[in-house]
Amino acid sequence: MLAGVRSLRPRRAYCRSCETTHVLLPAFAVPRRRDGAEVIGAALLDKAGGAGHRTIAARLGRPAGTVRGWLRFARRAETLRAPAVRWIQALNVEREPARPAGSPLADAVEAIGGAVRECRLALGIRAGPWELVVALTGGLLYDGWPRRDPLGI
Repeated sequence: MLAGVRSLRPRRAYCRSCETTHVLLPAFAVPRRRDGAEVIGAALLDKAGGAGHRTIAARLGRPAGTVRGWLRFARRAETLRAPAVRWIQALNVEREPARPAGSPLADAVEAIGGAVRECRLALGIRAGPWELVVALTGGLLYDGWPRRDPLGI
């Protein structure tokens, strides 16, 4: 996490419909990543602002290779932008679409931020912004996403 280490002991749950067990993670945990959502989110914001992976790594105190791996997300930015725009439209039909922010990654980060704002306003959700992003995207940087949109929107 940004403010230190947070221990985690994942729980398992059995799903009767698919007859398998699943690991249950809290929203601050990004599947298959050691760092929390707020750390990875800070890196994505910095990258959308034009910073390079070495600069971001130094600021966050993480290895450059780790940060570079997170930022490969930029190649799939449209994959997260499109569902975020659908969330915005579903929660607030009167909101105008965001203007292009200058790059696919910046557009995706802007759309995800808009979806978080709309969820907080329309649904009264008080989770942290990056925790909400993990919930909305089904894992943020999870390579298996999007198998399906978590709530079918």
